Amino acid sequence: MRLNGGCLAEFAHGCDVLAAGGGGYAAATVPLAQVALDTVGPVEIIGLMDLPPDGLVMPCAYLGSPAVWTERIGTGRESVAIRRQVEAHFGAEVVAMMCTEIGGSNGPASVALAAYADLPLADADGMGRAFPGIEQVAMQVAGVHPGPSVLADDHDHVVLVQADTGEWLERLARSAVTAFGDVGVSAEYVMTVEQARQSVVSGSVSRALRIGKVLAEYAGAPTSAAVRGIAAEFGGMCLMEGKVSMVSPVEVRAASTFAANLRSTALLDGINNDSGRCLRVEVGHEYLAILEDGEVRATTPDIITLFDVYSGNPVTTDSLRYGQRVVVLAMPCPDVWRQPAGLELVGPRAFGLDLDYHPLGA
Repeated sequence: MRLNGGCLAEFAHGCDVLAAGGGGYAAATVPLAQVALDTVGPVEIIGLMDLPPDGLVMPCAYLGSPAVWTERIGTGRESVAIRRQVEAHFGAEVVAMMCTEIGGSNGPASVALAAYADLPLADADGMGRAFPGIEQVAMQVAGVHPGPSVLADDHDHVVLVQADTGEWLERLARSAVTAFGDVGVSAEYVMTVEQARQSVVSGSVSRALRIGKVLAEYAGAPTSAAVRGIAAEFGGMCLMEGKVSMVSPVEVRAASTFAANLRSTALLDGINNDSGRCLRVEVGHEYLAILEDGEVRATTPDIITLFDVYSGNPVTTDSLRYGQRVVVLAMPCPDVWRQPAGLELVGPRAFGLDLDYHPLGA
């Protein structure tokens, strides 16, 4: 399978759905990917079983503030310097790029990074959605060593960070990116193809493309119908159509991790067929939990996405506002996150919520 400019918009739309409200809008990096495809040509999407087992897979993602990306979207060529450094350090050839985070803007950005690095893009990623923490990846659960992390900016400044734990990698890598001006590209958890086959979320690129195609099939239809179409195909649930009646910040005291440093609560009052109902949405960097009448309807790591009724586009957590009319979708997360080690990393309590994980529909 080859990804070209003709399916880029659908791919980006699927990435936004998988972002669970985080990761920044994929549309922000679509121009970056489009220029790369126009310049270099289509990017091959390849399964891990089709790669040599001793070759290296290089997970990459933009790291920093999504707000800064509106002015500094990078070049996509940062991956060239990163590949050179990774191959020099490991003494082996990188045979594929992998998107660290398929959800949000890093999805399309990975296409540009792969194109300029002259690499195929693995049909996989490290999350199956979006999470805020560098260490919140399937490779961490599988025991892949996080370091070294190689970071580069759009001026070919390169930093190599050695860290023994994902927590320390988070601290040091974000410090380096701050020095870059709050935007840089990061590669960490570099692994062999053989390791990757047991350590990542497979099929992520194909899944995002399929979600985008489903949404395209519902073009012109009510947003609620499109959301139900996605839910039917991917084992999810359309939880409600409602109006945002409140968004209130939650004071966070001494958050122990980057993932838990941002919190708010929103209320949704049901409209149309859902009139009379009320949902409470716990919000962080992504949508974390949905409760109704004190009962948990969905929690992280399952994917909670809110769609704007009028545009049909997913609503990011930082753009959620009073008065918006939204449709709420919940989809099951990749299996890796349901393991005890996965839930410790990305379950509700990892984000400061006093809740246990409730499997969708249970």
